Amino acid sequence: MKLHGSIEDNLVAAVRSARRLRAHPVHADTLRHWHDLLSHARRELASGTGDRPLIQPLVIELETELASRAS
Repeated sequence: MKLHGSIEDNLVAAVRSARRLRAHPVHADTLRHWHDLLSHARRELASGTGDRPLIQPLVIELETELASRAS
C-alpha cells in the first residue's frame, strides 16, 4: 500500500471521511482503501514500528466507523 504522508495522517483523514460520509453511500474503492489502511496500521503496531499511543486509538475509531457501516 502506498501512503501519502504518515500512517497517523492517513488514519485521521480516513476517520474524518468516514464520519462525514456516515449517512451516505461510499465507493467500494474507498472502503477497500480504508480496510487496507487498517491492515497496514495493524501490521505496524504488531511489528512495534508504529507509534502505538497515536495509532492505536485511530485504528479503533476507524474500525468502529466501518463496523457501524456494515450493520
